[in-house]
Amino acid sequence: MTDAPDDSRGWESVPGADTLRGDRALPAVMTAGPTASAPGYAAGRPRRGLRKGAVIGIVAGAAALVLLVVAGGIGWSVGSDSHSADRPVQAFLQDVEGGRLTDALDAAGIDRDDDDVLLTDAAYAQANDKITAHRITSVDQGDDRATVHALLTQAGRSVPATFELERTGTDWGVFPVWELQPPSLGSVEVVVQGPTDSTVRVAGAEATTGELGAVALRAFPGSYEVSSEGGKWFAADASTAAVRGFGTPGTPVVLATTLTDAGQQAATKAVDSWVDGCVAAQTATPDGCSFYAYGENPANTYTNQKWTLDTRPSVGVGDWSSRGWLVETRAPGSATFTAEFTGPSGRGTATAGPIDVNASGWITGFGDDGATFVPAVANGQTDSGS
Repeated sequence: MTDAPDDSRGWESVPGADTLRGDRALPAVMTAGPTASAPGYAAGRPRRGLRKGAVIGIVAGAAALVLLVVAGGIGWSVGSDSHSADRPVQAFLQDVEGGRLTDALDAAGIDRDDDDVLLTDAAYAQANDKITAHRITSVDQGDDRATVHALLTQAGRSVPATFELERTGTDWGVFPVWELQPPSLGSVEVVVQGPTDSTVRVAGAEATTGELGAVALRAFPGSYEVSSEGGKWFAADASTAAVRGFGTPGTPVVLATTLTDAGQQAATKAVDSWVDGCVAAQTATPDGCSFYAYGENPANTYTNQKWTLDTRPSVGVGDWSSRGWLVETRAPGSATFTAEFTGPSGRGTATAGPIDVNASGWITGFGDDGATFVPAVANGQTDSGS
């Protein structure tokens, strides 16, 4: 310790608060420049900046990485979208809406045979009320199977439809490949109240009815004009068969037939021919006829047996029934039977009648020779005899 004054600046060197005002300069102690560095510490050196090429390389690499990530994301999104299970359904429905039925059938794997006369571009072009638009409503996609639900626009109405798909493999080992399974088609069902093997015309295509007078034809959604070709014998008013969506059974269209003038004349001729055949029989009990004679004596021998038609029955031909066009006897005819006999009592002439002649039955069809008549009763069955 010394008595010399301490030159070190302490708190007493800090100016008082009352001396610090905005119009006065700061004391020198507060504005002094930096002192020399303390021993052992070197003055700081300035940092070296990155070279221009390095900066460009880093920026380019980062940009490339970003582009790669973005491109990868876009590629994945596009690939996933293009391999979605609804894609085959979209393509199938677009072909149907565009009238490209052959392409639609091939895409869906729908097999055809000779009876599928409506599964052609030409037939479908004749249809009305076809699908005009569609909207996918949901996709239920599993590992190997998928179900796609859609709403079809048909004749101004929304019609639901369901499509099934199966996974058949992958593209690039990542994206699934889906195959549309053949959807169930609707059908045009026609019943002709006429003979078996009647010709039916649907949307310009021809088909033939079966044993029950019916025919069913697979068809895509739409409405189809239906008619029956009876030639000169009978006719039927045209009708329309509607096929709504996929897999929906159609409501049978019934074509009621009526005989033409030529058909009526042929039917009457067939009935008359049957009556004449019965009258021409040289027996008391003509086979397959509606009249007969009985009461003969088994001890006698009968010869020159003969039927004579006194009046011809009056008949009318009505609508088709389950067995044919119904023939009704409006007024019965009459016939008389005569025969010569010999026996224990001698010789003589036997007579029977007049006997009613009925001609009820059915006209079952037409051929080159005219109409075919089948009688409703034969001898011995609820008919008159004498």
